[in-house]
Amino acid sequence: MLALERHRVLLNLLSETGGIRTAEAAAALGVTEETVRRDFEKLEAEGELLRSHGGAVKLESARREYPATERAEQHASEKLRIATAAVAHIEVGQTILFDASTTALQVARLLPDQPLTVLTNALQTAMVLAEKPAIQVTLLGGNLVTSSLSCTGWAAEQMLDLFRIDTAYISCRGLDADRGPSEATEEQARFKRRIVESAEEVCLLADGSKAGISSSYYFAKTADLDLWITDCRPSEPFEAALVSHGVRLEISPAT
Repeated sequence: MLALERHRVLLNLLSETGGIRTAEAAAALGVTEETVRRDFEKLEAEGELLRSHGGAVKLESARREYPATERAEQHASEKLRIATAAVAHIEVGQTILFDASTTALQVARLLPDQPLTVLTNALQTAMVLAEKPAIQVTLLGGNLVTSSLSCTGWAAEQMLDLFRIDTAYISCRGLDADRGPSEATEEQARFKRRIVESAEEVCLLADGSKAGISSSYYFAKTADLDLWITDCRPSEPFEAALVSHGVRLEISPAT
């Protein structure tokens, strides 16, 4: 297959999924991973995509706020693995927070019905937890963002001051090993900054495609993260940089 044809296929895959791993692309094209990496390098230089550790993402996908239904379909199996690993960290009696990410929504679905206090700004997450009577749910109200079916703004931020949060489970649009996690919109970034400031522990739930990506707004420093649960191990330099900032890394087992 000629390089131009490979590039067309790769861009089509990115258009459909928003992100693709190097190994997946190599298998689809029937070429080596090194060939795909060179293709990614060329396409990035041409402004067609952004490379990440282990793959690439559509250029606009790191900076666009996708509808919740669309985000739920992206990397669904990886999110399920991450959510399964996250549930194991949640203990009876804790006060925890879920952001409006689709990965946190998966955690809510997997949670057993046990005594917990859960704060969330996500309407879908609150509705899932409402079916579990042992869980006390507090919806952080504010300005409704229809694309993510979540609340942000001053009111939601002020409500965070009323609670002692043991652990916040949040996601991001990109994770830079030195500068930290980032979000696509100012509103989401500002709200997540307040979450990070309020929680005793911050657990990042993000698949490997987010590694090395920077979205529009950084909302925390790398050192503000306590644990990153992901689906695959990043490159050695990336992991070493995270460890140097005190971040623990947990790779969710394959199902």
